[in-house]
Amino acid sequence: MKQLLYIIRRNSGQGGAERVAERLAASFSDQFEVYRLWAGNQFNGQKIPGFSGILWWRHWRYAHYINRLAIYKQNSVVYSLEKGPTCDIYRAGDGVHRINMLGKYGSSKAWMVNPVHWLMPKLERNSFESARYIIANSELVRSQVVSAYPHVEHKMVAIYNGFDEQTFKLSQIDKLTLRKQLELPLDADKILLLSGSGFERKGLHHAIGIVKNLHERGCKAYLVVVGKGDSSYVKKLINQTGLIEFILFKGLINNVAQYYQASDMLVLLTRHDPFANACLEAWACGCPVITTRDNGASEVMKPFSGLLVDDILHKKAIGQCAEYIMQQAFEAPKIAASVEFLTADKEKAAHLEIVNKVFTEKSAEGHKARF
Repeated sequence: MKQLLYIIRRNSGQGGAERVAERLAASFSDQFEVYRLWAGNQFNGQKIPGFSGILWWRHWRYAHYINRLAIYKQNSVVYSLEKGPTCDIYRAGDGVHRINMLGKYGSSKAWMVNPVHWLMPKLERNSFESARYIIANSELVRSQVVSAYPHVEHKMVAIYNGFDEQTFKLSQIDKLTLRKQLELPLDADKILLLSGSGFERKGLHHAIGIVKNLHERGCKAYLVVVGKGDSSYVKKLINQTGLIEFILFKGLINNVAQYYQASDMLVLLTRHDPFANACLEAWACGCPVITTRDNGASEVMKPFSGLLVDDILHKKAIGQCAEYIMQQAFEAPKIAASVEFLTADKEKAAHLEIVNKVFTEKSAEGHKARF
């Protein structure tokens, strides 16, 4: 039976890449012999390293271990979502490390003290150059890869993320009832939602600024935060604004779809996101979104689906977001219909096409080698 091996170091299931890896691995298990080579899993009787230790060591040790395995065969396809491993297919879900660091640090040299930022470009180059096909989940990512590695442009394939239409859909229950079930404030004029991991990159401080601006306009707004991240950096900001009771941290949850359905707006003013699944899931639930052009998901956004912010650092941006939230009315069915073409099944079909291409190419190469 043909083998399909999925490569990703992290396996907690909390990040976007991890969920993609598991979704694809599970969906292809009926067609291929699927292996999940997550760090900490067992493979050929050995525990895969890279699960513990300092970050740069985890990355290096994992990639080094994977590259020494006898998995690169004619009847196998190695599909990597991790920088470093040699592979047949590389999903560049994080874009290009150097470009991401420029966005985070700008002209500052602070990045130089972290060994990870020296290691990652070397690891990702191996994945980009070894892969037969490179999958970008947005034009944003594709353009980044081509600008940094122009010689791999011919390998690039664009496949947008997909959503589970059985989970993320319009609710048959009204918002007020949903809010009661979720124990959300019933006296709110507006409930804003931030969903994701890594709160600073996702723009939590900007979302708090919008809530403050709404209150100044006489709008009793709440911000509900779901996901995993460090919120300590906004503690002082929350205290200064006097919004402690209006910023609600829910942590990791299993029923995020209900939060999209119960909210008035998803606010994801991200510094960088290859393609934020949260936006796609929110739209599928009929929830409008405020996000930035630095989010690949903005490429599928419609004018009636929310607000696209060009420069969140502009002095008027926060006020413009608050004014938009107060003045706009939205049609949930129209928003949900706008992303019907991005289901998980269609994403799976696009990935399957690439996987089968690799098997076909390997088979032809093997045939030529015998003659």
